Amino acid sequence: MSPPDVSIILPVRNAERYLSQCLDSVDRQTLKSWELVAVNDGSIDQSLEILHHYAKCDPRVLLLNNPGKGLASALNYGIQHANAKMIARMDADDLMHPERLEIQFTYLEQNPEVDLVSSRVAHFPKAHKKLRKGYEVYVDWTNTIITAEEHLMNRFVDSPFAHPSVTFRKSIVEKFGGYREGNFPEDFELWLRWMGAGVMMEKIPRVLLEWRDHPQRASRTDSRYHQLAFQKIKAQYVNLWLKNEADLNGRRIYGWGAGRVARKFAGHLTREGIKLSGLIDLDLQKIGKRMNGLPVLSIKSLPPAKECFILILLGARGKREEISEYLTMKGFIPGRDFLPLA
Repeated sequence: MSPPDVSIILPVRNAERYLSQCLDSVDRQTLKSWELVAVNDGSIDQSLEILHHYAKCDPRVLLLNNPGKGLASALNYGIQHANAKMIARMDADDLMHPERLEIQFTYLEQNPEVDLVSSRVAHFPKAHKKLRKGYEVYVDWTNTIITAEEHLMNRFVDSPFAHPSVTFRKSIVEKFGGYREGNFPEDFELWLRWMGAGVMMEKIPRVLLEWRDHPQRASRTDSRYHQLAFQKIKAQYVNLWLKNEADLNGRRIYGWGAGRVARKFAGHLTREGIKLSGLIDLDLQKIGKRMNGLPVLSIKSLPPAKECFILILLGARGKREEISEYLTMKGFIPGRDFLPLA
């Protein structure tokens, strides 16, 4: 038999509540040449029984037990056993739109320079309205990032993709490595590492995944997905970017933001070896003081672009855009003279 067009990697841990809905959405795909590599990661509920039932009914379902522990090892184990050249990620509590695999597979086939393609996602259900606000803001943001250039420009702001919405070539795992274990979000670290290696990533401007929110999702309960973990992994890859890709030419580096969150971020950057010359802020009560050992300057003291490089450390809604617009008006070029990190 010829290999399938796409291998879907589905890690499963205690997902009995939503798993059948997820598997049904896979079964409804218009692209029929797929295999589902389901990796049971120590489930103690009925998840394994559900997977066995689907595997008996459909020979395209390959059921594995994770020999390690945790999401990263389950994903890597699944990819090792994948028979297709294209890898589609999926989570056990989400839903694929029927055309998801066909559209993403066709896109990668027709665009050989692109190694990873995602899609816009829809955030649901409305029943969890109290939980939704933060994720709604994130989904609204990531759904606006489409082109490879936009992904590169925004790569340090947050993970530019909903993890289960991506499809990528297996060859880039073989070339640049797969998921890593650590106290950081495994998908975000992977995207940063691959983009730093030159992997081109794009997004189809169409919703192809229903991304479920609920109180038990790992991004709400696991410390690897908290703000501190994101700041630390960002700082590591920002340092690599400044060393390997940025054209500083001796320019001084400033952080924009002197509030509590920005100061913590500046501390992580400093510990990674990034030498900041100061912090830019609008708060008159902070200007003129030293915070984290750095002078806080007003925007009136901001040197011209030829003399400095700005790292935007403010992530409050709308602030990043306001600062970017101001810097652009002053002649700073995005990616060359400033970069958003929050």
